[in-house]
Amino acid sequence: MRRAAAIASCVALLAAATAAQTAPDTAGLSAWLRFDDPGPFEALFTWYPPLFIRNGIGLKDFIRSDAFAAFRKKAGDARAVDAIYVRAMSLTANNTAAALLLATVATLDHYTVGVRVPFLNLFFPLSNESYGEYAARVRNLPADFYADTPPGDRGDRDKLQHFFGSAFIAMTFESRGAARRVGDFIEFGEDAVIVDGMPDSRDARANWNGSEFGIALLADNRRYPSGFFLTPVVGRSGDGAGRLAGRTTGRATDHTTGCR
Repeated sequence: MRRAAAIASCVALLAAATAAQTAPDTAGLSAWLRFDDPGPFEALFTWYPPLFIRNGIGLKDFIRSDAFAAFRKKAGDARAVDAIYVRAMSLTANNTAAALLLATVATLDHYTVGVRVPFLNLFFPLSNESYGEYAARVRNLPADFYADTPPGDRGDRDKLQHFFGSAFIAMTFESRGAARRVGDFIEFGEDAVIVDGMPDSRDARANWNGSEFGIALLADNRRYPSGFFLTPVVGRSGDGAGRLAGRTTGRATDHTTGCR
């Protein structure tokens, strides 16, 4: 009897240990995508410059972390983008505009920007990180979240700054048109004065996807970015109007493309 009880106890302990190993993993993944419920006035303080700068540093640290890299590997790049937005919302007490601006800055993948002027090129820093910190953050940026993302480590990671930047403008001004005009101006300026700059239709698509996300946040600021990484799909009717397919589902949606 004692031997049987001992064996039963060992089996129970082993089962509990196995459950303890798997449960935190599942709970941990969902925790990265859970929005907070801050007090009604906490969001007002997140625009205070020292706090805003501190939160920006915090979001970059978050992206650079080994924990975020592990989450990205387990959950996928589209969900990793969701986690960046959720963390930005947590840092800003659900101040949506501030969260989108922080996400834009934290996903910049250029360390400097070069501007063409007569007879020389001028380069300006875009990050207050050391180069080692910058490289570690960029290496952790999600890159594979569109259905047609090109192969390679770089993938579409440079589209995140376009997506979140356009979302910030569209949400702030409550206008898709404002985001489109700013995006067009940036694309024109990039081609005209930025060293190695050139127009990119994929940038324009990311701008549009971001503006749709920003407008959607006006009604519900707990939407996830991954639902807006949409690519044009030609309709069967051949009318050219097209539909959109998402990276995570591959299903067509009823949005119009809006891409030029």
